[in-house]
Amino acid sequence: MTELRRRGRPSQPESGSQKGAQALERGIAILQYLAQAGGSSSVTDIAENLELPLSTTFRLLKVLENADFIYQDSQLGWWHIGLGVFNVGSAYIHNRDVLSVAAPFMRRLMVHSGETVNVAIRNGGEAVLIGQLECQSMVRMCAPLGSRLPLHASGAGKALLYPLMEDELMDLIVKTGLKSFTPGTLADLHQLKKDLQLSSERGYVVDKEEHVLGLNCIASPIYDSTGNVVAAISISGPSSRLTPERFLNLGELVRDTATDISAALGLNTPAR
Repeated sequence: MTELRRRGRPSQPESGSQKGAQALERGIAILQYLAQAGGSSSVTDIAENLELPLSTTFRLLKVLENADFIYQDSQLGWWHIGLGVFNVGSAYIHNRDVLSVAAPFMRRLMVHSGETVNVAIRNGGEAVLIGQLECQSMVRMCAPLGSRLPLHASGAGKALLYPLMEDELMDLIVKTGLKSFTPGTLADLHQLKKDLQLSSERGYVVDKEEHVLGLNCIASPIYDSTGNVVAAISISGPSSRLTPERFLNLGELVRDTATDISAALGLNTPAR
């Protein structure tokens, strides 16, 4: 195989990161091949179709097996797609289901509030934006899908925090810390816990320029049929328009929207 190199420079051995990336690409290729093959195949067929050495293929299969992404049939020795792949796919489908259910409620909230509506989920120690419906105002909040937000310093983040049990909350705070982003960030644990308690009592949180100066946010958690928090819905807008005088009415509007989405996801909620 011909390899292009920079003139005058000796070839360099592959670094550990390059080898790791190549192994990851090959592992993904194996999963994709198994999916195309109907969910199972022999190690020989996998190696031949992917043009990999048999020993390399077997080593990668064992790594995937340890991660529960595949398993081996004890009788025929064939390799099958495992539960780990199902769990990853289910998480994706679950998030999509939340968005598809939330979509009409997001539009209603955007129309009634006049502000951009967001849906976020928790991923480890961060909130991740997975859905957004921009308002029609000339000045409006917008952020790319996939944007990551601090749990303690954003509306959606705090809405994902306050339903947690005390020990889980403290574990998260210990791991992520309470970084200050603006003068309004609740970087003091006592202040944060007091704010979360108040949010729990009224059913919505308020972010008063705690992450970005000039941006306010109101958010509320969304629950699934089992009562677990699966997402948060929020409205965001410039602090000049989303003013403290509007927090109560808009907070109740966001809270009621989250309640309606939770009910649509199967949560039994008392009638308002």
